[in-house]
Amino acid sequence: MSREKAVIEMELYIVRHGQSCTNVKGGYGIPEEELTKDQWINPPLTELGKHQAELLGQYYKDEKFDAVYASPLRRATMTAYYAIQENECSEKYVYTLPLLIECGIEEGYSAVTLDELNLEFDGKILAPDGIDVSGNLVNGDGDNDASHRERAKNAISYLRGQYTNGEKVMVVAHAAFNTDLFLHAIRAEDTRLFDPAFKNTSVSKIIFYKEGTGPYGYDIELCYSNSTAHLAVDKKLRSI
Repeated sequence: MSREKAVIEMELYIVRHGQSCTNVKGGYGIPEEELTKDQWINPPLTELGKHQAELLGQYYKDEKFDAVYASPLRRATMTAYYAIQENECSEKYVYTLPLLIECGIEEGYSAVTLDELNLEFDGKILAPDGIDVSGNLVNGDGDNDASHRERAKNAISYLRGQYTNGEKVMVVAHAAFNTDLFLHAIRAEDTRLFDPAFKNTSVSKIIFYKEGTGPYGYDIELCYSNSTAHLAVDKKLRSI
């Protein structure tokens, strides 16, 4: 199949959040035994994590994303927010998508509303079309493998239903959940033969083509996985 005949429906960029205060020992600057449940489950980015997010936005500035989605957990929303400040996208907003929360959030844990996110992020957090974001955006149910795989399936289905005209879409979530999201996107969710081992702010780019138009007979193209090329441009981060 000639690439000239390929019709791109969506370019998807799956991103893991930047370094958070629980990704590194002593990230909060206080003993771990003194951390609250909220600090453990819903940490912010470290200063390094913010810098990683800024480098992400700078490196991909010419992509001019049509939409940016993030898990409502703080570390993912912060990553998306700091990244788009450095990007050339026309609308610097983040859509909060509860489907993207990390796997296995403790049962009974709930946190953050859309209004609370907007207080923290300058009113730049939006509700996605057709998604109910009333009430708490994070409601832990200690989900199992089957349930978070179903969330990943639903997230990909939602995005593919929303974007069919070649849009570039960034999705910022979490290491464990991104594994299911990535495997479902490339239709390998039933194999689980490998762990992509996503690093902080790593990017995986996947292109979805209109059925029957993809190059070489395939309608999904994995361009790259777990790329941290944006960190390599900063001498301080080359060893991370």
